[in-house]
Amino acid sequence: MKDVTETIIRVIAAYLDKDASEIKATDTFAEIGLDSLDIMELVMQLQEELDCKIELSQDITSIEKLAEYISQQ
Repeated sequence: MKDVTETIIRVIAAYLDKDASEIKATDTFAEIGLDSLDIMELVMQLQEELDCKIELSQDITSIEKLAEYISQQ
């Protein structure tokens, strides 16, 4: 799961033009300034990068929860 988390953080950091060290796995999407459109774009990128299908729900609010979801697929 660590690799998944690192990939998510790397993709988000690139999207936000930030250094990956500024983003923690426990950060919620709102805390790092992502709105629903940003999240949809990132999900499309992550699906390609990780070769998986992601169906977001209201329960997935943080990088940690998204990594858990992807790891269980």
